Amino acid sequence: MTSEFEKNQFEQNLLAEKELEKINIVEEKLVDKYKKYEELKSFVIYLSAMERIFTQFRIFESTPTVIKEEIIKTETYLFSQDVALDESVFHSIRDDFSSVYLTVSQICDIAEKLLQKFGDNEDCQNFIKSLRDISLILVEAQKEHFSIDAIQERVCRSKMNALCADGDPELVVLENIYVEFKAEIEKIRNIPV
Repeated sequence: MTSEFEKNQFEQNLLAEKELEKINIVEEKLVDKYKKYEELKSFVIYLSAMERIFTQFRIFESTPTVIKEEIIKTETYLFSQDVALDESVFHSIRDDFSSVYLTVSQICDIAEKLLQKFGDNEDCQNFIKSLRDISLILVEAQKEHFSIDAIQERVCRSKMNALCADGDPELVVLENIYVEFKAEIEKIRNIPV
């Protein structure tokens, strides 16, 4: 006899599988659309990765600690795919940000030390800044009791600001892709798989 818990777990897994497949469809569509523009294509992949994390968070009602770990793990993986550095470098940086109960001042101190340590490596500096920003968002979210949608929005906006810091691509281009991505996700979620 199947317990209520097992039945619920099975239904959650089935729902997650269907939702992740929908995200994959949107990702494939937009990656194909932006395939000539490496940075824009990478941004679509980033949005998809974050959508997967937050979708699973919503379905399985994970803890904030789990979501932080997943975001940082995904950020580490995506950065290591985009640059010509060994993933172990990113793992060592990530480990400094993995403490669960960091305060704002601890996050800033860790980031400052790492920025000095990796001062000659722009890719590492960008990664450090990204983890700093994500960590600060999550600390603020916990303190202010943000909704999961608000957290996701802030994480994605933080990435957009980081990517367009040098003016290329322009923020408006990334915002348009973000709006397009969200619209495609909403549209496909209304279609049964």
